[in-house]
Amino acid sequence: MPYIPSPTSGALVRDYNIIKQLSKKGIKSHLICNICSNKYMNDINLLEDQLNIKIHPLKTPYFSALYKMKIVIFDRMYPEVHRFNTIDNRNFISSLLSNNDFNIIHAQHSVEAEPTIQAALNSNFNGCKILTLHNVDHLNFIRQTDHQKNPLMKMARKRVSLRFKEHELDMIQKFDHLFVVSDIDKSVFMANGIPEDKIDIIPNGVDCSSFNISKFHGEDKLIHPNILFMGKLSYQPNIIGIKNYLKYIHPLIKNKISNIKLYIIGKECPDWLIKYSRTDDSVEVIGFVEDVKPYIFGSDVCIAPLTSGSGTRLKILEYMAMSKPVVSTTIGAEGLEVENNKNILIADIWNEFADRIIEVLNDKELATTIGNNSRKLVEDKYDWNKIAEKQANIYRKLINKY
Repeated sequence: MPYIPSPTSGALVRDYNIIKQLSKKGIKSHLICNICSNKYMNDINLLEDQLNIKIHPLKTPYFSALYKMKIVIFDRMYPEVHRFNTIDNRNFISSLLSNNDFNIIHAQHSVEAEPTIQAALNSNFNGCKILTLHNVDHLNFIRQTDHQKNPLMKMARKRVSLRFKEHELDMIQKFDHLFVVSDIDKSVFMANGIPEDKIDIIPNGVDCSSFNISKFHGEDKLIHPNILFMGKLSYQPNIIGIKNYLKYIHPLIKNKISNIKLYIIGKECPDWLIKYSRTDDSVEVIGFVEDVKPYIFGSDVCIAPLTSGSGTRLKILEYMAMSKPVVSTTIGAEGLEVENNKNILIADIWNEFADRIIEVLNDKELATTIGNNSRKLVEDKYDWNKIAEKQANIYRKLINKY
């Protein structure tokens, strides 16, 4: 995988929890982590103990902006595909496969697909080859292109999107099996010729025992009434989402609820957002936090105003597990088995999005009902233990097949 798993945010959380649960179920694994810096190297030993797994960190090369642009112009490819497909990566995977008796090799994300396949071929690996795609990456590119205002970036994304789609589909064909995170993602790949029996849905999830408002004993430090937005703030869909919210939604809410407070949590916050918060005292950028639970606990309504991206949002599941009402766009809630007005509130027109937030802030009974229903949904369908059990069962079937 192209990172070291962690219980902090995003895809790292998914992999951390699935690996942890698989280890508890007796599945022994080695983990190759291709990383960009040595920032998390000190955590390796602790992480190995937590996950009961052997971790092999590999350093990936640095690509300058100019070099990335050359790849886009001349090769029409997403630069990260080249950055992770290194000789060192392929050789290390090959060596590990040759010197151990593995049943399965499992790649995470499209950037790890090609080196995994090449290494399997080089080492004559005859076990099962699985690829997990956390998003439909080519669809993500297309959606982000539509929102890109920088002409050079728009041109670059357009140039890459078609070639990257071809690459993504070609890589899937070379694997024995594909895991996706939602039924929507599965449908997209089936429409592009991937057989249904080659795809299984392993959804994103949440630790329901940890994210549980009834067991939380912390202090509420937030000002009320409030709105909570969480997400990595260098991730383009999140940037687009918070920009749209601040431009089109927040002013409408302030007109109706003058003492409203918006809290924004996420790492890698851009300078423009920090500057914005200094000019509007109803907006507070908290930035990165080690534990998001106290902030979800203190929130009145949580939002996902996303218009791009694909896959499913781990943060929505964390909100729901804490019994909080969520207001989302259709794309924000994409891939989750939610029902509008039952366990979530959905709106795609900005003034309607604002109305849903105002409605749930003013109606405590509605907020409680939506929150309780959302908690039941994640308990039934999105607990990590149940998700890992499904993946383990599929592993066993595939081992018998290959």
